[in-house]
Amino acid sequence: MLATAYHMVHYRKVIAGLQTNPKTFEAACRNVLSENNQAGVALWSRVLDRMFSDPEGMQQQIVVNRVADLTSSVFGELCLVDRKGMQALLEQSHPSKVELSDVTTAEIYDLEERYAPQGTQFIRGMAYWLTIGDHLFFVKTSSMSARLMEKYFTWLLAGKQSGYVAGSTITLQAEFAKGQVSGDIGDIRNLVVKGGSAPQFTANVLSGEEREVSTSRKVLDRFVQFSQAIDVVKAIVGEEKTKSLVESLGPEEYLAVDTSVKVRGRRTEKSKAQLRQLTNDLADLTDGTIQVEGKNGKLSDGDAILRTKMPFELVEEGATLLEFNNVADQLQEVYSRFVRDGMIEA
Repeated sequence: MLATAYHMVHYRKVIAGLQTNPKTFEAACRNVLSENNQAGVALWSRVLDRMFSDPEGMQQQIVVNRVADLTSSVFGELCLVDRKGMQALLEQSHPSKVELSDVTTAEIYDLEERYAPQGTQFIRGMAYWLTIGDHLFFVKTSSMSARLMEKYFTWLLAGKQSGYVAGSTITLQAEFAKGQVSGDIGDIRNLVVKGGSAPQFTANVLSGEEREVSTSRKVLDRFVQFSQAIDVVKAIVGEEKTKSLVESLGPEEYLAVDTSVKVRGRRTEKSKAQLRQLTNDLADLTDGTIQVEGKNGKLSDGDAILRTKMPFELVEEGATLLEFNNVADQLQEVYSRFVRDGMIEA
């Protein structure tokens, strides 16, 4: 039996920007990948033409590598690769003794950084994705994000004869789980993030600023306790306020934010849109439980974001890559489960 690992299966509703687009995301992917070039070769068979380089100067590229038409869906893997990056290595073949201070001589392994061998690139992140209709399910690793996926699919599908019309932008919209959220998004008064992992961030403080504060600080009514604490605080209060907060922390303090964002008064369409965007940001930043409080003041029991954890087979023991066919099966199972439970419509 192959080794397995649990990963979060994320769900997004695909919105194709312009209302004149009648085709589904699944159909657009299938159609564009089936388009032939002047030599009569379909995009399925032209991996180099599926490579996207961000024109904004990002030193990374994104490519749909393996991709398959499963008849009832389209399934593939997205790879985020580093064009010029180096990888740190620990050289263990020849340990050496080094004088590290006036009183310390230690045996160490050398550290070095290397570029990827010629003809290869380091993979910085991946996403295994499956689309049925306008439903998108994906498992992501490392630096891959929904926003990068939006950029890639917009580039791949917009302005293509069999895809979406020019000017279309792909939006991957996180959805609330039915049963956890009642009523309209405009009724939501509070978003709360509950992280299960220990804090991963502490502050360095200049000498002379030593202080010991045995307290849990509330920061703008937002409290975080998961590894992406800094990103969440930036998303909510901005970079400058985050920087000021970090510089104020003592040596025994750390960010442990339970993110509570409250909205009071009547909702406007703009505030609804902003709240939905904040939900997208939080869904992308953390796998921690996101709870919501409605106008009745009741907090949802479980994760309000529509997503679920599933076991996936690894290509081998200790690997990070997932077994391609097994991922396809598991994502289709999640789709069937969500339809069966009334979470989405087939």
